[in-house]
Amino acid sequence: MEDKLKKQIIKLYIEGKSSLEIAKIVGLSKPTILKVLNKEGVVRKRDRCKSLTIYKIEEYFIVDRKCPLCKKTIQTRSKDKNIACRNHFNKIKMNCKKCSLLLQHGSGNPFYGKKHSDTTKKSISEKKIGKLKGSENPMSKKQWRDKQKVGIRKKWKSGEMEHVRKMFSEKLKETRKLGKIKSCNISSKEIQIGNLIKSMGFDIIQSHQVDTKICDIFIPKFNLIIEYNGDYWHCNPKKYNGEYFNQKKGKTAKDIWEYDLRKLELIKSYGYNLEVIWESDYKSDPNIIKKIINKYDKSN
Repeated sequence: MEDKLKKQIIKLYIEGKSSLEIAKIVGLSKPTILKVLNKEGVVRKRDRCKSLTIYKIEEYFIVDRKCPLCKKTIQTRSKDKNIACRNHFNKIKMNCKKCSLLLQHGSGNPFYGKKHSDTTKKSISEKKIGKLKGSENPMSKKQWRDKQKVGIRKKWKSGEMEHVRKMFSEKLKETRKLGKIKSCNISSKEIQIGNLIKSMGFDIIQSHQVDTKICDIFIPKFNLIIEYNGDYWHCNPKKYNGEYFNQKKGKTAKDIWEYDLRKLELIKSYGYNLEVIWESDYKSDPNIIKKIINKYDKSN
């Protein structure tokens, strides 16, 4: 570097210009400017650490600061005092982790509206090949899987993950409504009832979709939906009181009845005829299906 340029850099620095400002003026990088100034011994000495209260716990130097949003105390720590000081000033305007995550929804997310290019996707995929497989994957160890389960269940029960539950619920409803999935199990009794109706000469649709709900049996000719309710699974009011807690569903009988009622009201709102058969009634009356069909079959 020419002596003339070095002298210009030193002169600007002595006049009060910062290394970054000088870099822009002379067209060099900031590290190059600092290298010249250090070599000439004219760097302004600053000790920002003196303005901080730095304390030590065991082997760590710690600096406290406040989150700009929630005002919660955040600790910056390092085994090196100068690094703890530097990191503190680098993060002085940063929010705590919890507040940062709260702000990163929608347009607040730095990746909002952005997508990886095909080249980036390929690069990411290639870097993951052979990584964290088998025993190298921490989740292959039962102790870590159990730890994750306990933590997630705790958050779920406390309501901390309520927004996640609602998001999944709405997404599932929308997916069902579009007919992409039909998340249901067909019981042996439903199959038996369906076969009986078919043997009577009527077409049926099992697992018929109405809005976001899946109904047991639909008979198009009568615009009739038949719901088969297991006594235990739906807590037959003749056998269970409202406070009974259904272990399999994790709900009280009252909650189950309210859910079932909303489903039945939804079905009716779409103009369907509706019949509900309880397990105990089906067992006690072998002709219950024929009685229902005769109720709607005007040809008899």
